[in-house]
Amino acid sequence: MSAAAPPLIRWSVQEIRRIATRLARARIEPSYIIAWSLWRRAHQAKARRAHLKSKAQL
Repeated sequence: MSAAAPPLIRWSVQEIRRIATRLARARIEPSYIIAWSLWRRAHQAKARRAHLKSKAQL
């Protein structure tokens, strides 16, 4: 696992809708929206792994 490409959760329909809605707004930079989404999905994947690990230890 490299720091440059952390594992991500899969795209959800809700995430795609949220991104499309935010990209439609002219006030927000598209690169910011995509970067935030990538960070969010990586964070969710990390949280999921931690949850599964703690659950397996019970």
